[in-house]
Amino acid sequence: MNTDVTSKLAYEAAPKVPPFCQPTWLRPIVTSGGQHKLAGGHASFCQLDVVMADGDDGYVASRMDCEQLFALADDRNMASKAIDDLTIARPHFAGLDMGRSHLMAVLNVTPDSFSDGGVNLGPAKAIAAGKAMAAAGASIIDIGGESTRPGAEPVSRNQELARILPPITALARADMLISVDTRHAAVMTRATGAGAAIINDVEALQGEDAMKAAAASGAPVVMMHMKGTPETMQQDPVYDFAPVEIYEFLKQRVAAAIAAGIPASSIAIDPGFGFGKTVTHNLQLVNWLSLFHGLGVVVLFGASRKSSIAKISAGEPAEARLAGSLALAAAAWRQGAQIIRVHDVAETAQALAVEAALRATDS
Repeated sequence: MNTDVTSKLAYEAAPKVPPFCQPTWLRPIVTSGGQHKLAGGHASFCQLDVVMADGDDGYVASRMDCEQLFALADDRNMASKAIDDLTIARPHFAGLDMGRSHLMAVLNVTPDSFSDGGVNLGPAKAIAAGKAMAAAGASIIDIGGESTRPGAEPVSRNQELARILPPITALARADMLISVDTRHAAVMTRATGAGAAIINDVEALQGEDAMKAAAASGAPVVMMHMKGTPETMQQDPVYDFAPVEIYEFLKQRVAAAIAAGIPASSIAIDPGFGFGKTVTHNLQLVNWLSLFHGLGVVVLFGASRKSSIAKISAGEPAEARLAGSLALAAAAWRQGAQIIRVHDVAETAQALAVEAALRATDS
């Protein structure tokens, strides 16, 4: 397993400077029965890691409760807003209640996706698979026609559209909530016109005219962090401390989307497990997922069947990574992720039902 990454993060008993007099990041420490609800959902916290830059391209963190944070803050208005961003219940996203977690099912209509390429290639297979995923408990069916696995090559817009439009149209007519997994403006426009209700972009709407197309569609958006492109993203990715750097990137993208006319209530973010990260970066993201609720929008997490599971374990192929996928989905659920993107819908729904039952009786 590759864990040869040393993050530039150190813990201290007390912050060197009062919080908020310089950039400050808050990581809720999730615990059962905590005083504060995380994004108004099932997860809760009493304490925070207060993280600040230490001036040497690194970060220093101090653990404290919210009352200590207010006492130390040089700007209590900023401290209050930061706590509000972490705790205020999220409004409905694409008509879904964000007070509970939802499963987004992966439906790749490609010949070369890393885990299921070719399985659902062809409209009849894709439509049948989408209906089965919804019946198994998926709230959203995420349809993609271009592989974004490491090293994948782009496809033409016409080819991508030919793959995705038939299942989008058929499943939307069957009253299923459809997300289109694309990074191309023209595809976004055609897909939403055919019935896709959500745009899921691995490039966080940075592509040519992508932000403009997304805003014009009126559809809610998911913006993901990816370091580089699918062709280059796993070529020695480096961060000082991945969670904070990825948070800052997504903060900028949320601001850009709002400036383009997309309301915060229609924005979700995805820290991009596996997209330009080493195993250690990915594990840091899981452990620090609660940090991303500070962006004040819906948090989506997707680690299903990804290669880090095999690198941590025994090198299993994608179709043999269910157990690791369930462990990561449960970890994301415990940290309040509102949407969890998965391949194995029924199995994940069962695992999270058990997690919820355990949480309900632990009071």
